[in-house]
Amino acid sequence: METNWDVVVLGGGTAGLFAGIAAARNGAKTLVIERGGHLGGNIATGMNLGGFFDGRDRQVVKGIPEELVQRVVALNGGRGHIFFHDMDRWISSTASLDPEIFKHVAFEMVREAGCGLWLYTAFVRSVSAGRNVTAVEVGTKLGVVRLTAKVFIDATGDADLTAASGGAFERGGGTRQKAVTCMFRVGNVDLPAAERFMQERVNTDNKTPWTFENCALRASHRYWTPWKSFPDLAAKWPKQFGVYYHGTPGEVFLNCTHTSIDSLDPDDITAGTMRLRRQAMEFLQFLKAQVWGFENCHLVHVYDLGVRESRRVIGDYMLTVEDMTTERRFADVVAMGAYPPDLHDANRGDILIAGEGFGNALTEDEIVRGGSLPYNPGYQIPYRTLMPVSHDNLLVAGRCISATFEAQAGTRGMAPCAAMGQAVGTAAAIACAGNATPRALDVGRLQAQLLADGAWLGGDHVAGP
Repeated sequence: METNWDVVVLGGGTAGLFAGIAAARNGAKTLVIERGGHLGGNIATGMNLGGFFDGRDRQVVKGIPEELVQRVVALNGGRGHIFFHDMDRWISSTASLDPEIFKHVAFEMVREAGCGLWLYTAFVRSVSAGRNVTAVEVGTKLGVVRLTAKVFIDATGDADLTAASGGAFERGGGTRQKAVTCMFRVGNVDLPAAERFMQERVNTDNKTPWTFENCALRASHRYWTPWKSFPDLAAKWPKQFGVYYHGTPGEVFLNCTHTSIDSLDPDDITAGTMRLRRQAMEFLQFLKAQVWGFENCHLVHVYDLGVRESRRVIGDYMLTVEDMTTERRFADVVAMGAYPPDLHDANRGDILIAGEGFGNALTEDEIVRGGSLPYNPGYQIPYRTLMPVSHDNLLVAGRCISATFEAQAGTRGMAPCAAMGQAVGTAAAIACAGNATPRALDVGRLQAQLLADGAWLGGDHVAGP
């Protein structure tokens, strides 16, 4: 058993997956620790990925994340990038990946990179000396194991490593709280019949027809709920009916369960998970009884808890919604995203977009003439948001980066998280090669390597291939 590494990545979710691949590809002896049995976090739930392209169809997330998308699609594992140019959207594009094919490709890319991986392994505690993390202890079937590394990456989502190491963080948004969700998958759906129901019973204002090919990310989310015509249910059930279709006949992924929990409290996490699973069964029974095409459907899988926000690390810089909406340029940009700050209210799942500049700035006439929707301007993510103020050899990536409550609602999107993962993994490898800490890293060198590896950092930098 190897216990001494150059880079240890805590968490194999969306950010941690790409951090591990990037670090290993750039020559660092890397280990990814994941508490579950697969990699990729929410990508592995069947949820589409938002934030690869901005509202003008400019790709802002490339590099390793785009490579993975293309490899999954090449195995018929999803529909790839899908673009929308109509008014009934709150984001203009999304990426469709089948979760099972994705899991296979994720493992293959980690293996090919020479990246170490421990599954079913949980973070226990950290060991620090001054401003450096010197070791982490993890729980395995063999007991607690101590791992040392030159650089540690906190990709736990909840900033578990940073918090355990004494790093500062924030939580929550005052009285506001983001919803927690469990995605669920349904099989044996008669897709044409369900489309007829949505068109004839739900689409009462003759909007762009609802189909499984174009159903994702409808802006008028309250309008498109199949329980809209059932007043008693519409008054108490979620205001969103998210649907994802990856091309497998009869199989759809649904995103409509919502609750609020204290995402760090084990009792509340357990109770919330049970509530969400109960909701999934209630929605399933309604669909079977009331919606054409779902009569003979069956529940395939209810996925793990999807938490949108918990701890947010205090970094050298805190990203704001204004930074995002104004497309502010940062000299130390290392990643980009285009997922809008979707607050996703915990009270019945309403989609609330924060900040001016994410609204629809084009008329329908302009869209018909070929314009596209600037719902999601591309924004830069500076290196300083990935560097906790408290440490020199610790980096963070994913939903726990240094951002305000509102801005984090955008940076938590899967494409921005993937881009951050590549950035911190590359930074960690360069730091190790030069016997330096990430804090002492030449950001220009990091940017040059990211560009060489296919990433894009905005108009101030030359795009990679």
